[in-house]
Amino acid sequence: MDESFSILELPPQLCKKSKGETVEVKHFVFEDLLDSQEKLICRHAEIDENFSTYLYLLEKKRDSFFSREEEKPLGCYLGYRAGVLYTFEDFNFKINSFDEFTLLSEAVEVTTGTSFFFELCNLCQLPHELSGEIELLLSIYSRKVKRIPPLTYFDQIADENREVLKMAVKGNPRAVEKLEREVGEEEAKRLIKEFKTRPEELFDTCILSSEGSYSVVGIVTALGTEEVEGRQLMVVDLFAEEFELRVLSPHVEPVKEGERVALSGKMFAVAMV
Repeated sequence: MDESFSILELPPQLCKKSKGETVEVKHFVFEDLLDSQEKLICRHAEIDENFSTYLYLLEKKRDSFFSREEEKPLGCYLGYRAGVLYTFEDFNFKINSFDEFTLLSEAVEVTTGTSFFFELCNLCQLPHELSGEIELLLSIYSRKVKRIPPLTYFDQIADENREVLKMAVKGNPRAVEKLEREVGEEEAKRLIKEFKTRPEELFDTCILSSEGSYSVVGIVTALGTEEVEGRQLMVVDLFAEEFELRVLSPHVEPVKEGERVALSGKMFAVAMV
């Protein structure tokens, strides 16, 4: 899985040509997936002070004493070490097999109690077990960031039922029932339909996530650029709901601080180690 490269329109060959350290991945989440002849390794290389690559490989010993070990590439990740710093606990990793390799994790942000989904790029640098709180640098990688007009109408009903509406949009039956009790069946249908199709018309800012994919409407607080191997990326800092977010994208429509933007993307994290 090389999504971090494809989203940002960067060549995945960056992983293969980078030279760096090779480490064995010790984290316990992989133990039950490995047999006695296998081990999971990671080749980590720094591109510059902000970007690093993490190439995960499954290494398997051959039966012959004279033959070399086999290596199967599982996935390559581009980590960004200039994301927004948050502290997390209660990590839940989603990998079930090496055939569908993923570093997707769900964890709880300690200040707000909000769950985030992200690919933890440098899991290979973490210890066998995660105990207590861990600081992560979060970023959203998005193919395109669109400028959108200011909100013209404040929907008080939607705002008062924001959290249950977000769960109802994901298909949670209990949330749908609760929303219907609060606002009535017809109003609940309207809110769910509009949130699915036009969230920017319901809320000034909003964050909707589903297993690592994010849809965000936010207000721009700062703009900048990064360069990776001669390719320029835009950096958009924004405020959405109660969170500060940093977005990397190869395509950003002309926008100024204080204006609203909408985007879809994937969240990636780098642990502070």
